[in-house]
Amino acid sequence: MTTTPEQSPEAIRRALWENDRAPNGLLRNARAEELVAAAEATGDRALIRQALFGVIRAYEYSTERGKMLVPFARLLQEWDRDPSAFCSSDTHTFHWVFKWVSSGMLTLPEIPLATMEQWLAEMERRYRTAGYTERAVRQAEYELAVDTGDTERATRAFAAWTAADRDAMANCHACEINDQGSHWSGRGDDGKALRTWAPVLDGTSTCMEEPHRVLAKSLLPLVRTGRPDQARANHLRGYRMARGNESLLPSIGLHIEFCALTGNAARGLEILAEHASHLGSDGNPWARLQLLTGTLVLLRRLLALGAGDQPAVPYAGEQRTVRDLHDLLDADATAIAARFDARNGSTVVSGRLKDRLEQEPLLAALPLGLRPATSGPAASAVAAPVAAAPEPVRDDTATLPELVAEARRLRADGHPRADAAWERVAARATETDTAGDPLLAADLLDHRALAAGRADDATAREWFERVVDAYRAAGEPSRAVLAELRVAVAAMRTGAGPDEVRALFARADASADALDQDEPTRVRRIAAVALMRAKAEAMLDHDTDDHGAGRLDAELAAFEERFAPYLDADATGGGVDDLLAEADETRADLAWQAGDPETAHALLTRAAQRSLTAGRPWDAAAPLATRARLLLRLGRAGEAEESAREAYGHGAELTAPFDLAGIGLTLAEALYAQDGKESEAAEYALEAAHWYDAAGDTAGGGAYARLVLGRCLGEAGRAAEAAEVLESALPDLLEHGDDQAVQARDALARNLRTLGDHRGAAEQYLRAAETAAEWEHQGPHAQLATLAAESLARLGDLADEAAAAYQRAIALWEQVGEPRAQARALRSLAWLRAGRGDRTAAREVMDRALTALEGDDPALLEERAHTWAQMAELLVDGLESESADADERAGGAEPSESVEDVRQSAAAVRGEALDLLHQAQRTFAALGPDMLGDRVRAAFYAAWLERQLGRAEEAEARLRALAADLEEIGTEEARGMLTQVRGRLEEWAQES
Repeated sequence: MTTTPEQSPEAIRRALWENDRAPNGLLRNARAEELVAAAEATGDRALIRQALFGVIRAYEYSTERGKMLVPFARLLQEWDRDPSAFCSSDTHTFHWVFKWVSSGMLTLPEIPLATMEQWLAEMERRYRTAGYTERAVRQAEYELAVDTGDTERATRAFAAWTAADRDAMANCHACEINDQGSHWSGRGDDGKALRTWAPVLDGTSTCMEEPHRVLAKSLLPLVRTGRPDQARANHLRGYRMARGNESLLPSIGLHIEFCALTGNAARGLEILAEHASHLGSDGNPWARLQLLTGTLVLLRRLLALGAGDQPAVPYAGEQRTVRDLHDLLDADATAIAARFDARNGSTVVSGRLKDRLEQEPLLAALPLGLRPATSGPAASAVAAPVAAAPEPVRDDTATLPELVAEARRLRADGHPRADAAWERVAARATETDTAGDPLLAADLLDHRALAAGRADDATAREWFERVVDAYRAAGEPSRAVLAELRVAVAAMRTGAGPDEVRALFARADASADALDQDEPTRVRRIAAVALMRAKAEAMLDHDTDDHGAGRLDAELAAFEERFAPYLDADATGGGVDDLLAEADETRADLAWQAGDPETAHALLTRAAQRSLTAGRPWDAAAPLATRARLLLRLGRAGEAEESAREAYGHGAELTAPFDLAGIGLTLAEALYAQDGKESEAAEYALEAAHWYDAAGDTAGGGAYARLVLGRCLGEAGRAAEAAEVLESALPDLLEHGDDQAVQARDALARNLRTLGDHRGAAEQYLRAAETAAEWEHQGPHAQLATLAAESLARLGDLADEAAAAYQRAIALWEQVGEPRAQARALRSLAWLRAGRGDRTAAREVMDRALTALEGDDPALLEERAHTWAQMAELLVDGLESESADADERAGGAEPSESVEDVRQSAAAVRGEALDLLHQAQRTFAALGPDMLGDRVRAAFYAAWLERQLGRAEEAEARLRALAADLEEIGTEEARGMLTQVRGRLEEWAQES
């Protein structure tokens, strides 16, 4: 029969090749089925076999594995009819697919157990006939035994499998490691499972689906064995690999399950939403059951958190609540498990389902570093649980008087946990208790007022007025003074006029001064009012040119002079060290803003020391952290780290998430600023992001902490984790100004490049370049355009776009006066042109690079040498193929005149390239030892060219002269290169 060009065997083979490289899924399967029909129409038996193999491969990596049985049965008939018709490659593939069919049968409960046993026997017979070992057969038997619950048989088969020799039919090493580790995990030995999986997890052994699957399987064993940090890393890396891949739906289920059991239910729901369309897919019942199991673990956790009536994801065409989706999927999973049990004659599958669904959470919260959901079903269903600051173990048997005494002690110390102590008192005290104890009633009223003040409640002033009266009635005038001071502050915050605010401060001042001379806290109360009054006056004086800064500094200096005599007094009574420390902190901030970092540093150091002297180390954390940030700004990263670590240590008692976040982030940035400390920096950045989220600052401080975290992870070689973190934070980072937006896109692009996602990297670089195009200084714009061009060039199919990006970068580098960067971009463009076969244009671009580098600057000279060396390589590149073409045109006869011309031209090009390399060598030598590596590389290339030109003696002389120079230089680097040079000379001597 005749065929159209589109249906010709050649076209079908091309289509089969393209479909093999298409994304896994139903579209690829459908196309593979079409190609089988098209191949059958040609009558070409070899093409039909090729198409059948193609559709089987498509089914294997999709949710329709069970459908491969029919095309393989046809291949089996072809084999039995004429095995000799199969080429060696097809023969191997035919036997290999036996294993796929064997495991595929296990996923279909409608396949009888007897049929699978017969198939296993048939596989064993054919493998033995073909000369293969029993390794693959015993593994298939092991899988059958495990799935049917025959533990004794599984043990025997596992031993036989692992003892048999590996041969051409053995599964790839990575896949075997996966299954062997799963054996130990299934027996409850997490440690042995993780040790078995280690070569896959560390990248020693990989394949198309590994480490994707092992990363997912390792998650809960890692948590159970006390390695949550590694579990987090494996989740971020593994989910990125598995996302959207139909053949990895069981792995998706494991990632969802991990999130459910580690306090990341919102993250689990986000993952489920991305794969909700697969919940109803029934092409592979076993894979669907694994996805449903992980999903049900999550839904049960959401129900336990009280989110049953919240939206989950769509299912069967309708948006479902958590409860509705759970009930539907629970019924589906139970039914699927029952079908497998009926086939297997056991309750193994339903028992495993039950065990997984009844798991208790392993961790209350495992921060992942990702942005928590704040919108959509995940956010409305459940807020990501965030652990509070750790509290010391409490004795819940304490009496109310004991609780009150502890709360008053903590309050007197200024301890951060005082508020929590008063919460416990408030929860225990009854109306009877407060009615009989006016002071306790005033204390609890004060606690309520402070909560209103922290929340910026408009009624806070009224609450504090009531506290004033309550303390006076209870005979506590000193506490009443504090309440009066807080009345003044609350009034100022709620917009009271300056005169009213000043009057309220005056009232507090008068009350403090009127305290009994023997009152231990009298001086402290006077000082507290004076300090807050000075700050308030500066705020009321904000219309001055410096917005009150000068007046505030003068007031605080006077405050210090007035109260310095009271230093080192009892802090719990009348000491003022902490108040003077607070004044120092404020003055330090003013000095920093005024451009006087040294004064700021001294004041912050004194503030920290005064807090420590006052017995309040938690108060020292803030000035120490600020000092660390100041030192970072001054480029003193090592000192900044010391200060930040000291802050971190003194902040152990802090409870406010925002404060904890700031200290952790400062330490992370100080570490990140030093080479080799990126991994430790990532730990603190992760912690900072966690605390910012707890403080409700996800889109602000949390986003910036994730930017730092992403950078640290990327530079620590953990690009997949970095990309996940940065992608989650990107929407927030884009809202925080152009500078942060560009930083975020640049960091993300760098990690995408590392992962080989050059298309994604190019997109981020181009978008960042668009933003930077509006900046006054165009250097960043030029750099981003260059990076975008490099990423586009790596794609191959976007050469025109890459060339345009290079042209843009070249023009920008010229505009900002950066000839070295301009030359580098020109050289890259030249290679791009050469790669497309336009050598004339490539040469012209290289000439432009040399023109850009004219001048006497040594830095330009270095770049010129690089350009000469690269131009030489570009000129020679491709000459060998041109000579081969010339020989082919000559047809083995004497060279024609035109062929001889080509050869002479090639020799001339090599001569020109050699001259360029000599120039480069001399220049590298003149620039000193830093250029030694470049000099040696140019020398090797020049020597090779000389031999190509038939000048072997000159080439040998050149390397001997280089060897003498290297021996004289004598550095370790030079000695290593000398060994290479001598090795090359020895090779040449042996050849001659």
